[in-house]
Amino acid sequence: MKVDLTYFKLGGKYYSSGTYNTEKTDLEDVWDEVGDMLKAGFLPGLCEDAKEFIVLINAPEHEGNHPRLVMPESVIVCDMACKGGVRGPLT
Repeated sequence: MKVDLTYFKLGGKYYSSGTYNTEKTDLEDVWDEVGDMLKAGFLPGLCEDAKEFIVLINAPEHEGNHPRLVMPESVIVCDMACKGGVRGPLT
């Protein structure tokens, strides 16, 4: 199955796109696969070790397709640690 990936910088600005083929048939497995690729820094269409991107996943060939965002761990950790609406890197 073909999977389309759209990459955004952490501020939300469009950066690039890529595609790959997967043997996965369940959307949750595809989402997990892309999350693992993001953690490892091996995303199609980006240079090696690219880990700081928001990834929009779309699998147009899947009958139950709907888009999904995958966030890098740094954004998730930062968001959970923020207080009073202040956002930024952890110190």
